[in-house]
Amino acid sequence: MDGERILVSDIDGDLVPHVDMSRWRIGSGDNIRVMHDPWLRGSAIRLVPSPQPAEDVAERILETPLVSSVREDKVVWEEERNGCYSVKFGYKRVECTLNCPVCDEEIEDELHIFFRCAVARDSWCVAGLSSVLHNAAYQQTNAMDRIFAVCNNESSDTASRVAMLLWCIWHNRNDKLWNDNVQMPRQIGRYAFDAWNDWYSVHKLQSNSVSGTTEADLVRWEKPALGWVKCNVDVAFVPGSGRTSVGLCFRDNSGQFMAGMTQWKQTAISSVEGEA
Repeated sequence: MDGERILVSDIDGDLVPHVDMSRWRIGSGDNIRVMHDPWLRGSAIRLVPSPQPAEDVAERILETPLVSSVREDKVVWEEERNGCYSVKFGYKRVECTLNCPVCDEEIEDELHIFFRCAVARDSWCVAGLSSVLHNAAYQQTNAMDRIFAVCNNESSDTASRVAMLLWCIWHNRNDKLWNDNVQMPRQIGRYAFDAWNDWYSVHKLQSNSVSGTTEADLVRWEKPALGWVKCNVDVAFVPGSGRTSVGLCFRDNSGQFMAGMTQWKQTAISSVEGEA
Protein backbone atom coordinates (compact mmCIF):
# COMPACT_ATOMS: atom_id res chain seq x y z
CA MET A 1 0.00 0.00 0.00
CA ASP A 2 1.25 3.50 -0.79
CA GLY A 3 0.80 5.66 2.27
CA GLU A 4 3.00 8.53 1.05
CA ARG A 5 2.55 11.66 3.09
CA ILE A 6 4.54 14.82 3.82
CA LEU A 7 6.91 14.53 6.81
CA VAL A 8 9.92 16.28 8.28
CA SER A 9 12.01 15.59 11.36
CA ASP A 10 11.29 17.77 14.40
CA ILE A 11 13.78 18.85 17.06
CA ASP A 12 13.55 15.47 18.85
CA GLY A 13 14.14 13.51 15.65
CA ASP A 14 10.52 12.42 15.29
CA LEU A 15 8.78 12.63 11.94
CA VAL A 16 6.04 15.23 11.76
CA PRO A 17 3.83 16.43 8.89
CA HIS A 18 5.01 19.32 6.73
CA VAL A 19 4.10 20.54 3.26
CA ASP A 20 6.37 19.65 0.31
CA MET A 21 8.98 17.74 2.28
CA SER A 22 9.57 13.99 2.67
CA ARG A 23 6.93 11.27 2.68
CA TRP A 24 6.41 7.83 4.13
CA ARG A 25 6.33 5.12 1.52
CA ILE A 26 4.55 2.14 3.09
CA GLY A 27 5.53 -1.36 2.06
CA SER A 28 4.93 -4.26 4.44
CA GLY A 29 3.95 -2.01 7.34
CA ASP A 30 6.44 -3.75 9.65
CA ASN A 31 8.43 -0.58 10.39
CA ILE A 32 5.45 1.68 10.98
CA ARG A 33 3.88 2.13 14.39
CA VAL A 34 0.35 2.08 13.12
CA MET A 35 -1.27 3.97 15.98
CA HIS A 36 1.62 6.38 16.71
CA ASP A 37 3.46 7.37 13.50
CA PRO A 38 1.87 10.11 11.32
CA TRP A 39 1.50 8.09 8.12
CA LEU A 40 -2.24 7.69 7.59
CA ARG A 41 -4.07 9.70 4.94
CA GLY A 42 -6.51 12.28 6.22
CA SER A 43 -8.68 14.76 4.38
CA ALA A 44 -7.18 16.55 1.36
CA ILE A 45 -3.37 16.50 1.72
CA ARG A 46 -3.35 16.39 5.51
CA LEU A 47 -2.25 13.45 7.60
CA VAL A 48 -4.11 12.01 10.52
CA PRO A 49 -2.26 13.38 13.60
CA SER A 50 -0.44 10.92 15.84
CA PRO A 51 -1.24 9.13 18.02
CA GLN A 52 -4.07 8.05 15.78
CA PRO A 53 -7.60 8.58 17.13
CA ALA A 54 -9.50 5.40 17.69
CA GLU A 55 -12.48 6.38 15.55
CA ASP A 56 -12.40 5.81 11.78
CA VAL A 57 -8.82 4.46 11.83
CA ALA A 58 -9.79 1.09 10.39
CA GLU A 59 -11.76 2.70 7.54
CA ARG A 60 -8.90 5.04 6.62
CA ILE A 61 -6.39 2.17 6.63
CA LEU A 62 -8.61 0.20 4.27
CA GLU A 63 -8.90 3.25 2.00
CA THR A 64 -5.12 3.47 1.59
CA PRO A 65 -4.25 2.25 -1.97
CA LEU A 66 -1.99 -0.81 -2.37
CA VAL A 67 1.12 -0.69 -4.58
CA SER A 68 2.70 -4.09 -5.14
CA SER A 69 6.08 -2.65 -6.21
CA VAL A 70 6.71 -1.15 -2.75
CA ARG A 71 8.19 -3.80 -0.46
CA GLU A 72 9.50 -1.95 2.61
CA ASP A 73 8.61 1.07 4.69
CA LYS A 74 10.88 4.07 4.23
CA VAL A 75 10.88 7.84 4.19
CA VAL A 76 11.50 9.21 0.70
CA TRP A 77 12.19 12.70 -0.64
CA GLU A 78 9.54 13.34 -3.23
CA GLU A 79 11.46 16.08 -5.08
CA GLU A 80 14.43 13.83 -6.00
CA ARG A 81 14.24 11.01 -8.54
CA ASN A 82 16.09 8.59 -6.26
CA GLY A 83 13.95 9.55 -3.26
CA CYS A 84 16.97 10.82 -1.27
CA TYR A 85 17.38 14.33 0.05
CA SER A 86 20.42 16.32 -1.16
CA VAL A 87 21.97 19.52 0.14
CA LYS A 88 21.92 20.84 -3.43
CA PHE A 89 18.12 20.64 -3.45
CA GLY A 90 17.99 22.28 -0.02
CA TYR A 91 19.75 25.35 -1.38
CA LYS A 92 17.12 25.59 -4.13
CA ARG A 93 14.50 26.21 -1.41
CA VAL A 94 16.39 29.22 0.04
CA GLU A 95 15.46 32.57 -1.44
CA CYS A 96 18.50 34.86 -1.55
CA THR A 97 18.53 38.50 -2.59
CA LEU A 98 21.48 39.79 -4.58
CA ASN A 99 21.59 43.09 -2.71
CA CYS A 100 23.77 43.72 0.32
CA PRO A 101 21.75 42.58 3.37
CA VAL A 102 23.24 45.40 5.47
CA CYS A 103 22.70 48.52 3.35
CA ASP A 104 20.42 47.09 0.62
CA GLU A 105 21.84 49.64 -1.83
CA GLU A 106 24.18 47.67 -4.11
CA ILE A 107 24.76 44.14 -5.39
CA GLU A 108 26.72 42.26 -2.75
CA ASP A 109 30.18 40.91 -3.40
CA GLU A 110 33.26 40.62 -1.20
CA LEU A 111 34.59 44.03 -2.29
CA HIS A 112 31.31 45.72 -1.41
CA ILE A 113 30.65 44.05 1.93
CA PHE A 114 34.14 44.77 3.31
CA PHE A 115 35.17 48.03 1.61
CA ARG A 116 32.35 49.81 -0.22
CA CYS A 117 29.26 49.34 1.96
CA ALA A 118 28.46 52.56 3.84
CA VAL A 119 28.25 50.68 7.14
CA ALA A 120 31.62 49.01 6.54
CA ARG A 121 33.32 52.28 5.58
CA ASP A 122 32.08 54.02 8.71
CA SER A 123 33.27 51.04 10.76
CA TRP A 124 36.80 51.46 9.36
CA CYS A 125 36.82 55.06 10.59
CA VAL A 126 35.58 54.18 14.08
CA ALA A 127 38.20 51.42 14.36
CA GLY A 128 40.94 53.96 13.63
CA LEU A 129 41.75 52.45 10.22
CA SER A 130 40.48 55.18 7.93
CA SER A 131 44.00 55.88 6.62
CA VAL A 132 44.31 52.25 5.53
CA LEU A 133 40.89 52.21 3.87
CA HIS A 134 41.62 55.34 1.81
CA ASN A 135 45.28 54.58 1.08
CA ALA A 136 45.87 54.81 -2.69
CA ALA A 137 48.03 51.68 -2.50
CA TYR A 138 45.05 49.59 -1.39
CA GLN A 139 42.48 50.29 -4.10
CA GLN A 140 42.74 46.99 -5.98
CA THR A 141 39.66 45.74 -7.86
CA ASN A 142 39.06 42.70 -5.65
CA ALA A 143 39.03 42.16 -1.92
CA MET A 144 41.69 39.45 -1.85
CA ASP A 145 44.29 41.66 -3.53
CA ARG A 146 43.50 44.54 -1.18
CA ILE A 147 43.92 42.37 1.89
CA PHE A 148 47.21 40.90 0.62
CA ALA A 149 48.49 44.41 -0.11
CA VAL A 150 47.69 45.51 3.44
CA CYS A 151 49.44 42.46 4.90
CA ASN A 152 52.53 43.02 2.74
CA ASN A 153 52.93 46.74 3.42
CA GLU A 154 51.56 47.43 6.91
CA SER A 155 52.97 46.44 10.29
CA SER A 156 51.82 43.21 11.87
CA ASP A 157 49.77 45.17 14.41
CA THR A 158 47.91 47.12 11.72
CA ALA A 159 47.34 44.01 9.62
CA SER A 160 45.97 42.23 12.69
CA ARG A 161 43.60 45.11 13.42
CA VAL A 162 42.37 45.01 9.82
CA ALA A 163 41.78 41.26 10.07
CA MET A 164 39.79 41.74 13.28
CA LEU A 165 37.66 44.45 11.68
CA LEU A 166 36.93 42.32 8.60
CA TRP A 167 35.79 39.50 10.87
CA CYS A 168 33.46 41.88 12.76
CA ILE A 169 32.02 43.23 9.49
CA TRP A 170 31.37 39.69 8.24
CA HIS A 171 29.81 38.66 11.57
CA ASN A 172 27.49 41.67 11.45
CA ARG A 173 26.49 40.84 7.88
CA ASN A 174 25.54 37.26 8.82
CA ASP A 175 23.72 38.40 11.94
CA LYS A 176 21.59 40.72 9.82
CA LEU A 177 20.94 38.09 7.15
CA TRP A 178 19.96 35.22 9.43
CA ASN A 179 18.72 36.93 12.60
CA ASP A 180 17.61 40.34 11.29
CA ASN A 181 19.91 41.92 13.85
CA VAL A 182 22.24 44.69 12.69
CA GLN A 183 24.67 46.89 14.61
CA MET A 184 25.56 50.51 14.03
CA PRO A 185 28.97 51.26 12.45
CA ARG A 186 30.27 52.72 15.71
CA GLN A 187 29.43 49.46 17.48
CA ILE A 188 31.20 47.34 14.86
CA GLY A 189 34.29 49.53 14.78
CA ARG A 190 34.50 49.86 18.54
CA TYR A 191 34.08 46.12 19.08
CA ALA A 192 36.86 45.42 16.56
CA PHE A 193 39.12 47.96 18.29
CA ASP A 194 38.49 46.55 21.78
CA ALA A 195 38.70 42.92 20.66
CA TRP A 196 42.09 43.47 19.07
CA ASN A 197 43.40 45.28 22.17
CA ASP A 198 42.21 42.39 24.36
CA TRP A 199 43.87 39.87 22.05
CA TYR A 200 47.10 41.86 21.97
CA SER A 201 47.23 42.17 25.76
CA VAL A 202 46.71 38.46 26.28
CA HIS A 203 49.18 37.57 23.54
CA LYS A 204 51.81 39.85 25.05
CA LEU A 205 51.19 38.44 28.53
CA GLN A 206 51.55 34.88 27.24
CA SER A 207 54.78 35.80 25.42
CA ASN A 208 56.23 37.24 28.61
CA SER A 209 55.22 34.09 30.53
CA VAL A 210 56.97 31.88 27.98
CA SER A 211 60.18 33.92 28.01
CA GLY A 212 60.23 33.88 31.82
CA THR A 213 61.54 36.43 34.29
CA THR A 214 64.61 35.83 36.43
CA GLU A 215 65.16 37.08 39.96
CA ALA A 216 67.67 39.63 38.68
CA ASP A 217 65.06 41.14 36.34
CA LEU A 218 62.73 42.07 39.19
CA VAL A 219 62.81 45.62 40.55
CA ARG A 220 62.12 45.57 44.28
CA TRP A 221 61.20 48.46 46.56
CA GLU A 222 63.88 49.23 49.13
CA LYS A 223 63.53 50.97 52.48
CA PRO A 224 65.12 54.40 52.87
CA ALA A 225 68.05 54.90 55.16
CA LEU A 226 67.52 55.54 58.88
CA GLY A 227 65.99 58.95 59.44
CA TRP A 228 64.90 59.33 55.83
CA VAL A 229 61.45 59.24 54.19
CA LYS A 230 60.92 57.81 50.69
CA CYS A 231 58.31 59.24 48.33
CA ASN A 232 57.18 57.14 45.35
CA VAL A 233 55.49 59.04 42.52
CA ASP A 234 53.59 57.89 39.45
CA VAL A 235 51.58 59.65 36.76
CA ALA A 236 48.85 58.53 34.37
CA PHE A 237 47.28 60.11 31.30
CA VAL A 238 43.69 59.90 30.07
CA PRO A 239 43.69 60.17 26.23
CA GLY A 240 41.51 62.97 24.93
CA SER A 241 40.83 64.48 28.35
CA GLY A 242 43.74 66.92 28.42
CA ARG A 243 44.39 65.97 32.05
CA THR A 244 47.15 64.20 33.97
CA SER A 245 46.70 62.30 37.25
CA VAL A 246 49.47 62.19 39.86
CA GLY A 247 49.83 59.84 42.82
CA LEU A 248 52.28 60.02 45.76
CA CYS A 249 53.08 57.57 48.58
CA PHE A 250 55.34 58.37 51.61
CA ARG A 251 56.99 55.63 53.71
CA ASP A 252 59.50 55.75 56.56
CA ASN A 253 62.73 53.77 56.95
CA SER A 254 60.80 50.77 58.33
CA GLY A 255 58.57 50.65 55.26
CA GLN A 256 55.48 51.87 57.11
CA PHE A 257 53.00 54.03 55.22
CA MET A 258 53.00 57.65 56.38
CA ALA A 259 50.90 59.63 53.91
CA GLY A 260 49.59 59.61 50.33
CA MET A 261 47.95 61.89 47.83
CA THR A 262 46.30 61.81 44.42
CA GLN A 263 45.71 64.83 42.25
CA TRP A 264 44.44 65.82 38.79
CA LYS A 265 46.37 68.33 36.69
CA GLN A 266 44.30 70.25 34.14
CA THR A 267 46.94 69.89 31.48
CA ALA A 268 48.72 67.11 29.64
CA ILE A 269 52.36 66.93 30.75
CA SER A 270 55.13 64.45 30.14
CA SER A 271 55.91 61.60 32.51
CA VAL A 272 59.18 63.28 33.49
CA GLU A 273 57.40 66.53 34.34
CA GLY A 274 54.61 64.71 36.20
CA GLU A 275 56.94 62.65 38.36
CA ALA A 276 59.13 65.70 39.03
